[in-house]
Amino acid sequence: MADSLVLTGVKDVKKHTGTEMLLTRPKRGGDTHSLKEWWKGSGVSTCYVECSVFNVTVGGNTCKLVIDSNMSTNVRIDHDGAFGFTFYGANEVSRAALFTDAYAIIEHYVFPAISGGKVMTVTPAGAAPKPSGGSGILSTSIGVVTVTGDLTPSDGDTVTYTAANTGDAGNLSYSWSIDDANNNPFVTFNGASVEGVWSGSDDAIVTCVVTSGDSGVTDSPVSGEVTVTPA
Repeated sequence: MADSLVLTGVKDVKKHTGTEMLLTRPKRGGDTHSLKEWWKGSGVSTCYVECSVFNVTVGGNTCKLVIDSNMSTNVRIDHDGAFGFTFYGANEVSRAALFTDAYAIIEHYVFPAISGGKVMTVTPAGAAPKPSGGSGILSTSIGVVTVTGDLTPSDGDTVTYTAANTGDAGNLSYSWSIDDANNNPFVTFNGASVEGVWSGSDDAIVTCVVTSGDSGVTDSPVSGEVTVTPA
């Protein structure tokens, strides 16, 4: 799913194409919410800014998209369906932010009026994690798996092969195999590494299959391999 709208002023929503973003009104009345200036660090005197606030809901997750708006604001907001936002034609608006439903900062956005160029996304230290598009579970990936090790061993050599991955997934497990039925050199397994004694002179492919136990992993399992040509 995706959503798009244009905010004009502090409360007028136009060209709304979906239902994920919903403008909210404060319980005290009025059109804007009074929030602390989120871009200022601790130790600075507290000041407040009037903002337009959208509830952004995907699946069972709701976040707050906060726009530092005024009566002259005009900005198009596109939501990608997974709490990612793109802003177009920002006029009379300099900052925005994404908060959890309890107003813990996730990230904030600095518009060209301040950045002087593209919209900048800033993730403060200690920020709350951004939920994924549906379940509240953060998505991770294994990425590309690369196997390295001894490529030209001789019969009887001690060999070691190691798997590395480019993604951020955790809870990884490794399954090693070799396609040469006459050669089973691996006797020591240490997760991402295996060690053994090479036998024979036939070419072989060493493969490692990496699996993640993360609930939000997007690409498990992933395999990597290397071709071994004995000397």
